[in-house]
Amino acid sequence: MIRTKSAAEKPSKQDGVRLYVTRFWPRGHGRDECDAWLPNLAPSEKLLRAFLSDKITWAAFSKEYKKEMTKGYGDEGEKNTHMRNSGQKHALKLLKLLAKGQTVTLICSCAPDEKHCHRHLLQALLED
Repeated sequence: MIRTKSAAEKPSKQDGVRLYVTRFWPRGHGRDECDAWLPNLAPSEKLLRAFLSDKITWAAFSKEYKKEMTKGYGDEGEKNTHMRNSGQKHALKLLKLLAKGQTVTLICSCAPDEKHCHRHLLQALLED
């Protein structure tokens, strides 16, 4: 099972494997609050900044984020010739396998009730 959560929400036993999927480490949170930090599953800094500054719409952000996760883009939205999509494809495959046997919680620093957060897009990718 794959769940999503905000870093602002308290950890619980129901979270299972807790994964921060943020580009930047959430301020005020200790390393003991998650099992792993996977910044390569967050939107690139370029894409994130474009969305947060209202330069692109949620629809455009969603499309570009999915492309970054599946089409071989590096951390800055550039084609990465040394490593195919910086390991996202393999990380996604591993998370899908992991979620078959236990709960995996994807955690981002967006507000708990934020609908326009990549953690929901990532959950959909993993459940697809």
